[in-house]
Amino acid sequence: MRILHIFDDYGEPGRVALPENGSVSEVIYNLAKCMTEKHEVTVLERDFGVLPNEESIDGIRYVRINADKLSVAPYKLVKSISGLTKLVWDAFGVARKINKFIAREDFDVVHVHFPFASSILVNLNKKLRDKMVYTAHIGEERKRFALDSSAPLALRLFSPDLYLMKRVRKSVVLNEPLKEKLVKKGIEEEKLEVIPNGVNVEDFNVSEEEVERVRKKYGLEGVTVMFAGTVTPRKGVFELVRAAEVLKCEDVLFLIVGNLNLDREYSQKVMEYAKSKGVNAKFTGFVPYGDLKALYSACDIFVLPSFEEGQGVVLLEAMASGKPLIGSNVGGIPMQIRDGWNGFLVEPKNEKQLADKIKYLVDNEEERVKMGENSRKLAKEDFDWRKISKRYLKVYEEIAK
Repeated sequence: MRILHIFDDYGEPGRVALPENGSVSEVIYNLAKCMTEKHEVTVLERDFGVLPNEESIDGIRYVRINADKLSVAPYKLVKSISGLTKLVWDAFGVARKINKFIAREDFDVVHVHFPFASSILVNLNKKLRDKMVYTAHIGEERKRFALDSSAPLALRLFSPDLYLMKRVRKSVVLNEPLKEKLVKKGIEEEKLEVIPNGVNVEDFNVSEEEVERVRKKYGLEGVTVMFAGTVTPRKGVFELVRAAEVLKCEDVLFLIVGNLNLDREYSQKVMEYAKSKGVNAKFTGFVPYGDLKALYSACDIFVLPSFEEGQGVVLLEAMASGKPLIGSNVGGIPMQIRDGWNGFLVEPKNEKQLADKIKYLVDNEEERVKMGENSRKLAKEDFDWRKISKRYLKVYEEIAK
């Protein structure tokens, strides 16, 4: 089969769809890599004149289309008329360039990963609809699918995700609860597949030297409780700091790893609160991917207290690193945490419950080790990328018949 992935990213110039460049990039790269032995795989991505027009990486063909960089993320643009106009204009221009590329080649499957340009593409070229797959890499599902009044007015009037899902052959979501919500929103059940993200467990066999290096670099001492992800309200970082305040353990370090600039006002509020309450918290900001992998191994407990979550790639990576997990009982997280076996599920925004589970693991080293071993076992058995890619391949084969 000839398979095309369309990676219409809005990030920094020079970002390639590789694992170190975000969760969507990681998904695309691993799906492509697992299929290159028997299939011809192309990744079409937008660039800003920084990367080569075409190159081969690990057997994957990467092709770039030039497009302007958006000033802010799409879901911030939809909050104003001027921003929405910019987004639509950008999506139309990118969709035209994608369509021109596809017209020159003959692909059996076109797999899209963002809804904006793709929603226009399915109208520019209606013949593509029967060979298209859309994976909804979604955390903020309430906004994206207008499930409640928190969604911006533009998305309540028109959801690009729902529009696209009604027109493509298949859509993939990351967890069963979201599938059920989409069926209620009018998406045909037979058009939906639930396939989680995966992880390469062997990539998280980190040497002792690397672990020691990041311990020194980031000043890790004693028991370390780690969070990784963008520091935004829906990730529950403020609630994690509040849980640390309840815990009152000075010898426990709360390591907050991830981008502080996506919502700078919120990040500042969390950091100032932690400082004012004397919480032993360290905010690293963005870290290199090599450091992130070593930090998973260096920490003792991994926590993801999100209010909503499609399926946390960071949880998969912490699982592969053999760590006990604590996460909110929302979205795809219950697929990754078997309560009491490889970690604990807590109710979102419940700081006391979160603090209690952290304290239990801080006080019980043997249980931490046992749960960590179970995490790695689950990562190997249920989430190995080779197994996940076979599930996608079945979807592709159905489409290419």
